[in-house]
Amino acid sequence: MKYCALFALGLLALTGCSSTQKNSTEQAYMIIDIKGDSSIRENVLDTVVETVQESMDTLTVSRGIPPFELPEKPTRFKLVNPYGNSGIGALVQSHGGMVMIPTCQDPILTMKSDDSTEGFGESTSFFICVVQYQQGYHVDIYTTFNQSSGGISIDAMSASLARSLVGDTSQIIPRTMKRIELALSEENYETRVVDSYIPKKWKGAFIDETTVTATKGDNSKL
Repeated sequence: MKYCALFALGLLALTGCSSTQKNSTEQAYMIIDIKGDSSIRENVLDTVVETVQESMDTLTVSRGIPPFELPEKPTRFKLVNPYGNSGIGALVQSHGGMVMIPTCQDPILTMKSDDSTEGFGESTSFFICVVQYQQGYHVDIYTTFNQSSGGISIDAMSASLARSLVGDTSQIIPRTMKRIELALSEENYETRVVDSYIPKKWKGAFIDETTVTATKGDNSKL
């Protein structure tokens, strides 16, 4: 027990780990526009699915059908409270929880993934939808990153040490976003990011594997 305590104190000094345990959640999104007609629909969907599954341990994929009349302008994802104005939502928020979930209108593809890193106190969720409109397609990517940090347990301090050396698993988020954009552009489609927000601090030792499209957000619209 004495040696464990000394090891814990050593890790605490080395990592600068706080004794206060903190749970945090951050969000990011990217919206990619692809110009094209219905002839490229299946290839667009296949490209998105194949690219995303390379980065995920688990993935739920649902393919829908395009609306009877394609809208003139693309819709975009929205965050909605599934509890509405009920007391449940207020109770969750009063304890610091998030109750907003992403939804898309008339998606032709919806993908969801929730991955956790055992022992690191980290989890990442992805929500991706593809909607078709008269001039092309929108790929909406919404993601959250949850992290528990601080504390003086051996696991907490080991995780803090690992993060100080190689970064955390939030790096997966901008890499995956960029890979989707690159995969679509490599199909010779007219592709561009029309809106995005990615926190600057989601960087680490391996982020240079792909160049992040935007760190603060491009608020241009179609």
